[in-house]
Amino acid sequence: MLVNQLISDANQALQSGNAMRALSLFTEAAGQAPSDRNVLVGLALSARALQRHDEMLKAAERLVEIEPANWQALILMADALQATGKKRRAAAAYLKAVNSVTDTNQFPPQALADLNRARQACAEAAVEYEDFLRTRIKELGVFDGRGHSRGEQAIEILLGRKQIFLQQPEKLYFPELPQIQFYDATKYEWTQKVIEQTDSIKDELLGVLAKETNFEPYVPKNAENPHVQNNRLEGNTEWGAFHLIKEGIVQEHNATLCPITMTALKEAPAPQVPGQSPVALFSRLKPGAHIPPHHGLLNTRLICHLPLIAPEGCILRVGNQERSWRPGEMLMFDDSIEHEASNPTNNERVVLLFDIWRPELTKDDRAFITTVFQAIDEFGVF
Repeated sequence: MLVNQLISDANQALQSGNAMRALSLFTEAAGQAPSDRNVLVGLALSARALQRHDEMLKAAERLVEIEPANWQALILMADALQATGKKRRAAAAYLKAVNSVTDTNQFPPQALADLNRARQACAEAAVEYEDFLRTRIKELGVFDGRGHSRGEQAIEILLGRKQIFLQQPEKLYFPELPQIQFYDATKYEWTQKVIEQTDSIKDELLGVLAKETNFEPYVPKNAENPHVQNNRLEGNTEWGAFHLIKEGIVQEHNATLCPITMTALKEAPAPQVPGQSPVALFSRLKPGAHIPPHHGLLNTRLICHLPLIAPEGCILRVGNQERSWRPGEMLMFDDSIEHEASNPTNNERVVLLFDIWRPELTKDDRAFITTVFQAIDEFGVF
């Protein structure tokens, strides 16, 4: 009998519920056309109906060899693997099947049902995998319970929930510095001295806030090459700044209004980079404001935030980590890593923002960076 006739008769037998006859006919067809897609699908389906899972797996694996990106073939193989107790391999096949699908608009109901079943299997395998990992790792004590530890970040990246963010400064990249999103501010003696002045600094801020005109847009209107590319924020005081030190220059009038703040800032290891640093300002986010994702200019500094007015619900994201501003806690982060901030509350958020040298830089490193920017400034570029 010709192979096409065998396939037709076998499909009729399978549809009528005679899986044994269908398997016999598909097996005979396979003798003539061992790599025919329809034959292999029929073999797998007939064997599945008879719960002859080893035969089903053999046919499905052969089909996947021929069509490695065929999601239906992958699901057949996964079903057979699952039925034969090979759970790990089955989960991998289900995942590959799901990832092979790009458009389900023209899928018939049965195909959608199979795909959804594969997705559910992937979800269950992911939960089992995560539970297994966390159980094994828990006794090591590397998790801090807040998702901030390096171990917790590694697991989240491994599970595909977070991505890897690296330094991408817009002006100067200094090589071989660690990729750390948030630093632990409590490790540095000077930070506590600044934090102790929070109430006095806040009092000075309140005096400034009483004069609305003292705040200017953080992103000036028609700024040349602003590193925050967002037209809505240009010239907009939703993100406002009251500069105390701007691009290394003390803003005398503003500084005079905030003597305690200026004294407290002397505790910080401020970078001395001509035309760039130090910077210090009160940074205000009005209710509903959002600072879009962006990168800072250098990776040789860190940005510090001392919370002064911090309504609950405001978020700072740096890389794949999020923090909220809390009174008495300083945030210290690498702004050359993609970051953004939002204030979804009904109250404004204000922090004292200033920059510091990265602690990993040596004295020679700092001198090199300073000299580079002096040369750039003298040459008249950037």
